[in-house]
Amino acid sequence: MNVRTYPSTMHSPCIRRSVVTTSTIGLALILCTGCGTKGVPSYPVKGTVTLDGKPLEGATVMFVPTAGPPNSGVTDASGSFSIGKPGVPAGSCGVAITKTAGGPAMTNPTPEDLQKIAQTPAANQPPKSLVPEKFGRSDTSGLTATVTSDAAKNVFTFDLAP
Repeated sequence: MNVRTYPSTMHSPCIRRSVVTTSTIGLALILCTGCGTKGVPSYPVKGTVTLDGKPLEGATVMFVPTAGPPNSGVTDASGSFSIGKPGVPAGSCGVAITKTAGGPAMTNPTPEDLQKIAQTPAANQPPKSLVPEKFGRSDTSGLTATVTSDAAKNVFTFDLAP
């Protein structure tokens, strides 16, 4: 009979495996809870964007709150947008609105979409803005919104004019 003895319990293969497994599970739990928006109440918002009084289709509308993560939506043919789950944190928000030439805005491009864009000849050219550039940044647009827990009050109209 061959009996193997270990001078220390930490050298036992079972103990080492247990420590590694426990450490891996602990690290996974820490990473999963990470920097998400848990604990930050967010609410749906909707509205309309016009440019010189006409509906602006395909524009990206981004709400940038003073506390919490930003969120965005894209306008449809009537200039309407909505930002549902996860929504926008309550409070004062700066608003940025962009639209560039070259097709509809992409909110979640896939790696394949990005590869196609990179392979087009115009990919190295800066995109042409179809709205005055000052509206492309929340700190220069002059557009603001106050998001509340009352969804009926979270309806905003933005008329962009040069």
